[in-house]
Amino acid sequence: MEQSTGNSAWSRCFMAVTLAVSAASVVVNAADAAAEVSLSDVSGSSASNVRLYLGNWAGYVVRGDFREVSATWVQPEIDCLDPGVLQRVVPWVGLNGAQGLNGQVALPLMQTGVESLCASDAAVYAALPGLQIETLAAGVAYADPRLAGTVMNAGAKVSNALGAAANGLCALGMARGFCMPDKEVDGWWEGYPDPPVSYDDVEVHPGDTMHSAVTWDGANYTMTLENRTAHWTRTTVAPSTVPARTAEIVVEGHLDAALPGFEPITFTEISIDGRPLSDYDAQVYGIPATNRLLAPGPVDGASFTIG
Repeated sequence: MEQSTGNSAWSRCFMAVTLAVSAASVVVNAADAAAEVSLSDVSGSSASNVRLYLGNWAGYVVRGDFREVSATWVQPEIDCLDPGVLQRVVPWVGLNGAQGLNGQVALPLMQTGVESLCASDAAVYAALPGLQIETLAAGVAYADPRLAGTVMNAGAKVSNALGAAANGLCALGMARGFCMPDKEVDGWWEGYPDPPVSYDDVEVHPGDTMHSAVTWDGANYTMTLENRTAHWTRTTVAPSTVPARTAEIVVEGHLDAALPGFEPITFTEISIDGRPLSDYDAQVYGIPATNRLLAPGPVDGASFTIG
């Protein structure tokens, strides 16, 4: 929900676009881009080298056959560091969206969480051409994931180039009002490749304790988002007989763009089919942002920290 005034109409307009393209970035690319890294290099842990899948998710993905995933976190305050660039921090949980044990990308991706977004007019105008290109990828995500990945990467490159130019102009102090970022915080759910849906009748503020759950009963996916601080819950049911082949607990950022500043996010109460995350052989995902590499810390039972 809106946390400031000024350019919020622009940023709210483009929130749907950025969310709509977000899932595809990982769906079609992360399985193909991986690197061996030490988590101590990015999280301060003493963990040994792990295979880090690179995309626009940072967190953990589990492959198998699932019925439920849930987690709790505190929504962070964000610092808009690069006014010419769209910057997002989006904690969420979901079922499907990554490559399952059969080697196929599992769709639809059913997810729910909260987006914190920095968006100035300069960032929106700079991002629009690339986002329009990236949106085309959603239309071919089922039919041709490789083509979708190519289109997605092309759009990201356009956004990066124009965003860097806009950010340079903003850094010079030109068009200050045009470069003034707004902050938006919105609860939402999505059944990608269908577009996301915001819960516009409720508010989320930095510091609110959020709980998110996605379940599948064989006929329907149920997405539940709960604000334990503000005492509201929103639930959406989406009919689908497509089974859940992956489960995710992640923080998302826009592909290949700058991340805003934010305090570390700790996911707690993580449950996948009633078992803690530590019971699973989870894949580690990270975001190679232009201003940092974001990757999760080690799993501690039913929790981990990222930031």
